Amino acid sequence: MVDWEAIKKEVVGQKGFAAKLCEQLTPQRLAEAARRETLGDPPQPVTCENLNDILCRLLDKEYEIYLKFEREIFENIIVFALKYAEHFPKIRELVQESLRLMQCDADPAEKLKQVSANLIPLHKAVVESFAQGRKSRAGLSAQYQVAYILDQIGFKGNYETQRKLNGTVDFLFPNLETWRNDRRRCTILSIKRSLRERYKQIYQELGITGGLTVYLMVTETNDEAEGDISSTKVDELNRQNIYLVVRDEIKSSRFAETRNVMGFTQFFCDELPSLRRRWK
Repeated sequence: MVDWEAIKKEVVGQKGFAAKLCEQLTPQRLAEAARRETLGDPPQPVTCENLNDILCRLLDKEYEIYLKFEREIFENIIVFALKYAEHFPKIRELVQESLRLMQCDADPAEKLKQVSANLIPLHKAVVESFAQGRKSRAGLSAQYQVAYILDQIGFKGNYETQRKLNGTVDFLFPNLETWRNDRRRCTILSIKRSLRERYKQIYQELGITGGLTVYLMVTETNDEAEGDISSTKVDELNRQNIYLVVRDEIKSSRFAETRNVMGFTQFFCDELPSLRRRWK
């Protein structure tokens, strides 16, 4: 009998089987694939007129590519189980037992039935693990897309990524040296796939900045934002001196008059150029 809990323990976690599968597509590779499929070769230039459209297309294409990758993983789960068998003894036992069942002298239909039943725990554990972090994993490459947009519109060299202050921030403008000399001249941008309750994490970044303004970019679609970005959350962010950056459609359709909510175009083409004068 298959030990379901033992299989599940080997699948989940930062060093689990599911994490090993995700090594097949890093956030950077995902971002690069999205750009190739979205912008063509040579890539379509980014301007303030098309910035929102391009960034939204890149973010959406990322998710589409990730789901395709996920399907390929599920279809080849046994191939990967054999490939990484030495790292996961319980999964190795499961695969070996399945191979033994295939070789036994029994009706082919009965063998398939037994093998399928034997592998259900592995498939179920992998599917559940992927489902729990699907959008967050797919959204990890958003930082690379934002960096690409910044470089395209003239901000290359004006920011650093994943800088550790008291905690780690996604983007620090213009650099750590300026931060150390006079943090009041700096800008911090944090990126989340969705707002949900994780917007409270930004309060920690406010502590890092000593009360300076933080920009929180949320990359979710308009449909997703309908059930996520509420006026209550926006008001709370405003009380904490946080600007929320969203897709232009979300800004214009729901928060046109809300000053601490800005669209992608406004942030990249109006807000950052204004802030840059302070960085210098």
